[in-house]
Amino acid sequence: MDKSIDRKISTNQARRNFLKQSLVVFSSASISACGESSTPTQVTPPSTRSNDTPGALTQTSAPLNIVIIGAGMSGLIAGYELLRAGHQVTILEARNRVGGRVHTLYEPFENGQFAEAGASRIPSDHNLTLAYIEHFALNIDPFYPKTNDYFNLQNNVSSVISAQEYINQPPWPGSVNRSDYYKIRGGMANLPLAVASSLSDNIIYASPVEFVQQSNDNVVIYTRNNEQYLADRVLCTVPLPVLNKISFTPPLSDEKTLASNGGYDYTDSTRLYTQFSERFWLADNLNGWGDTNWPEEVWQPTWDNGESSGIMQSYLRNFTATELDTFDKGQQIESVHTRWQYVFPQLEDFIISNHLYSWQKEDWTGSAYASPTNAQNAALASHIELAEDRVHFAGEHASQFHGWIQGAIASGMRAADEIHTLPNS
Repeated sequence: MDKSIDRKISTNQARRNFLKQSLVVFSSASISACGESSTPTQVTPPSTRSNDTPGALTQTSAPLNIVIIGAGMSGLIAGYELLRAGHQVTILEARNRVGGRVHTLYEPFENGQFAEAGASRIPSDHNLTLAYIEHFALNIDPFYPKTNDYFNLQNNVSSVISAQEYINQPPWPGSVNRSDYYKIRGGMANLPLAVASSLSDNIIYASPVEFVQQSNDNVVIYTRNNEQYLADRVLCTVPLPVLNKISFTPPLSDEKTLASNGGYDYTDSTRLYTQFSERFWLADNLNGWGDTNWPEEVWQPTWDNGESSGIMQSYLRNFTATELDTFDKGQQIESVHTRWQYVFPQLEDFIISNHLYSWQKEDWTGSAYASPTNAQNAALASHIELAEDRVHFAGEHASQFHGWIQGAIASGMRAADEIHTLPNS
């Protein structure tokens, strides 16, 4: 069945899927020390607020039909700005949700607890991310707690670091101090949900794209659902590890093909979440946060929501995540908990449940974020973001901010401007 991307496209499924999702209502992007909500509700439409965003485009006199593949942050921001500029936009999303690697987990946990599967923290110098948070009237809170002690586990020997000492250091060289990192109140998913609230008629869920065919005049997009969409331009935002799930005619450049077939490295990421009936660590003046030399970051994501129960999560990247994924679930839990017991010997007495999330096992992502070698970056980075005739590209991998929401937003803005300023557009 042929479909053009105008208002004749059926949006009933998109509406139904979107209404299953919702947003936290916030009054401004103020910084507060405590979160208030973990259950999203509907957000105020941005049309009632300022139209100023970093990616705002002038109104077009020649609207284009545009299909965007992927409803992660780059696709959502591009779609939002192109739609506001007067273009016709359809976003095809393989999953049943928006956000891509901005994904807050609410369902597995009890007592209002939640945790992030992906993007979790925002440094104060990520101006684009903070500007869109403000535009959509979301609140931000400090990411790191400012009270109680942090732990440091080195070779199974635990020591403590005061909160003031810990947060006034950067998590890695060149970064802002930990005290200058923030999170979105109620969950990071509230940002993509806020953008999607203005695109609910334009997002088609559970529609994996399988084939993109270009001609001199247009592009035809074929989905796994045997649907076809006719477009003037296509914006492809899928991560490189799964780009090869889509066939392109004519074929993509050799550089993009190489990058999508493993020639542009990605970092794996796996997280274990353990929910506890009590925040027993408080009795030892600990806040549930720390580091180990596996290496591993340990977070207590809802430290500020006032509940008596809590979650500690193990955030593993690169070879530690890859190694953990070679174990079965029981071995994965045992591996992490055995290490944690050097800090929290009583933890087994308070466990409610354990949950795991691995991005490299996720069908539509394939890994956590782009982390090319210097040689790969020099050879391929400039090609990854280049348009190929009527097909354009965006995503954190096509930016200078690999692994950050900022990168996804920056690339989405660039691609939207690229399409918007085409001759005769």
